[in-house]
Amino acid sequence: MDDRGSSKSIDHRLSLKEMVPTASREEKQTEIIKAAIRVFSKYGFDGAKMEYIAKEAGIGKGTVYEYFESKDRLFEEILKFSVEKFRIGLKESLEKGESIEQKIMNCSSFTAQFMNDHMEFVHIAMQIKILSEDIRLHYMAVQSVIIEYYKEMVKGAKEKGELRSDLDVELATCCIIGTLDQFCKQRVFIGPRPIGEIDHPAIVDVILRGLR
Repeated sequence: MDDRGSSKSIDHRLSLKEMVPTASREEKQTEIIKAAIRVFSKYGFDGAKMEYIAKEAGIGKGTVYEYFESKDRLFEEILKFSVEKFRIGLKESLEKGESIEQKIMNCSSFTAQFMNDHMEFVHIAMQIKILSEDIRLHYMAVQSVIIEYYKEMVKGAKEKGELRSDLDVELATCCIIGTLDQFCKQRVFIGPRPIGEIDHPAIVDVILRGLR
């Protein structure tokens, strides 16, 4: 075979290689994060090792370090990933409801399901006391966005006459967020029950009709 034939063969192999889809850096990072969530949930923060995470993700340990410099940094990225996932899911839950009853019901159901699906990891996250300034600022920023979602819900309900006109929007927002958060934690963590048996209509009734 002459040089031209050899060159064509190499070019052909290269073109075939280029046709094979490869995961982008962002996709690979997400795969590692998802694998790490499973490992942290199984072994806890102290018991989780980078080699376990690498094995779960189907990659080498060195590859994990190419994306995350330490276990602490990886854990914080998981927190960011989870908080953002919660924000997106909550927004979608609010958008699905027409009335304020439906919106609050959807948010209650979503929050309980999210806590249930990430139960072990939520427990671990609640035990970690030392977080970087970066992750704290990120959490506060996302929390501010979530608060605005609820504020818009309350404002919209007032405009439609579903809530009384003199209602304090900020106070109502705090009451709804705090009540749903504690209600879901109690039903999922403290007094656990099957996810399908959580009495979401009851908490919606308390929120919208009060205690009297």
